[in-house]
Amino acid sequence: MPKRTLGPFTELQRNVLADLEDDPTDNDLLERMHVVNAALAANSCNCNGHSVGSQRDPYFGADLSELVTRSIPHTVKVEVEGRLVERIERVHLSTLRVEVDSNNEVCVWIYEES
Repeated sequence: MPKRTLGPFTELQRNVLADLEDDPTDNDLLERMHVVNAALAANSCNCNGHSVGSQRDPYFGADLSELVTRSIPHTVKVEVEGRLVERIERVHLSTLRVEVDSNNEVCVWIYEES
């Protein structure tokens, strides 16, 4: 079976994923990680190695930590017409989609940034 894309997930459209402020608490971050993990579980998404019983990161902890942290507005430098400019970016968790393989193991994270 070829890879397929799942999402965006209705579970991530709720107010609990309201934009994080510039200085969220650890509990804010953990809450959002839990919500995203629950959405993945509700859609039968598995981590790498699940099908062979050797899960690398069963709760997607490293990936979700990165995604949630990057959902906080942050400054990035991008090249525009040959010069570097600073721009505020953030990952929009409500746009999250994943590409899964035939074992429903997540291969690719897909999302929009602003």
